[in-house]
Amino acid sequence: MNTSAGQTYLKTRTSVMARRLIDDATLEAMLQEPLPRLEGEFGLAGISERGLSEAELNRHIERGLIHSLMQELSILLRPLGGTARDILVYWSRKFELLNLKALIRGKLNHLPYDQIRESLHSLPPLISLPHETLLRTENVPELLRQLEQTPYEAIARQARRVYEEKNESFSLDATIDHRYYTGLLRHARRCDAADQAPLLKLIGSLIDRQNLPWLLRYRLNYALSPSETYYLLIPSGRHLHTDLLKQLVNLQEMARILEALPEPLNSRLSGLRQIMEVEQALTDDLNRQARKCLQFSPSAVTRSLAYMMLREMDLRRVFAIIQGRVLALDPQLIRQAADLGREVPGV
Repeated sequence: MNTSAGQTYLKTRTSVMARRLIDDATLEAMLQEPLPRLEGEFGLAGISERGLSEAELNRHIERGLIHSLMQELSILLRPLGGTARDILVYWSRKFELLNLKALIRGKLNHLPYDQIRESLHSLPPLISLPHETLLRTENVPELLRQLEQTPYEAIARQARRVYEEKNESFSLDATIDHRYYTGLLRHARRCDAADQAPLLKLIGSLIDRQNLPWLLRYRLNYALSPSETYYLLIPSGRHLHTDLLKQLVNLQEMARILEALPEPLNSRLSGLRQIMEVEQALTDDLNRQARKCLQFSPSAVTRSLAYMMLREMDLRRVFAIIQGRVLALDPQLIRQAADLGREVPGV
């Protein structure tokens, strides 16, 4: 989609869809809204009446979230072609990677076919793995070899090498995530020149949001070596570039790592004591960056990606409310899960 008419159409479409984004006041109102009506609004009608276990409830709610996002993605894809379409499709593959991880965990733990199958999400053919073929594989190496015949080839090849070396799920999960985000960068760099800079800025913020919490957890919680940690990080974030990451992985205290960050991250994060606080602050920054892109970016595909990222954040908060209410949790716990009532400092 390179035509002026196509750009105008997609910008108009994302502006219309942006009205669906949910503010805190609306989320607060959902805490009091009749539960059957709230469930119906988000494609989960009757879920509170099915007597589901907590694990089953989680699966159903996550499926509802993904289904809603895929419906909206299909609207944005209609006018798109070429590299612009490719990057939105690639972004959506993050949801099929949930299925891949479930398949791998099931094989590693020798779970029955039906139990693994029940844990999988049904996704559009555009991004879906050949679930039945993969379910019938005898073990993880065979599963990954089969996966090399799909658009997930690069992820599968790297994951198979890691499995052959380490034969455990943590390294596999980390490798899958690493290859996914590396691929997202690669797709952005293939886009038209007018789209590249705004896309890379937005995706760079997303990668910073992943890299820093990973770095802190790998070094401080899992006690990985600097080289092991660096290998699992994604190059080319917005603020956390390759050379800086090499310096940060050699630091051994959270305070020193945060103090070594460049602005504006240093001002935003210095003094925080918990990794989850860092993660939330970076999520806040990503939210603000995406909203700016949605409103002002000259690139229609960047606006579309920003909308999808914001919509995912919104729906996760909505479903935290629905889940908490179905489980009759304390209202304050629900508010915390939905990230309500927290003071968010400016950039």
